[in-house]
Amino acid sequence: MINRLVQHQPTQYPTLEELSIGMIKFKAFDLGCHQIARRVWKDYYAKVRREKISERMKYLQDLVPGCNKITNKAGMLNEIINYVQSLQRQVEVKK
Repeated sequence: MINRLVQHQPTQYPTLEELSIGMIKFKAFDLGCHQIARRVWKDYYAKVRREKISERMKYLQDLVPGCNKITNKAGMLNEIINYVQSLQRQVEVKK
């Protein structure tokens, strides 16, 4: 292990560094001063964020009984909130 801090010149082009610690792998993106890469990254990030939200919504939909029949997100979230609140009330009654 190296215990020193090194300062490098700013990057001129986008770079990707990969780091593995045990079984965990990290990827670090350095967009440098590259404006096109920044725009692409912004679009990529937004797409990945939407995909993750959709995955999480599907996961919640599968957890909450009767929620898989609801097609709109607002209705689904409302049903999930109602379900969690009912679970909270059940826990409070058992206290």
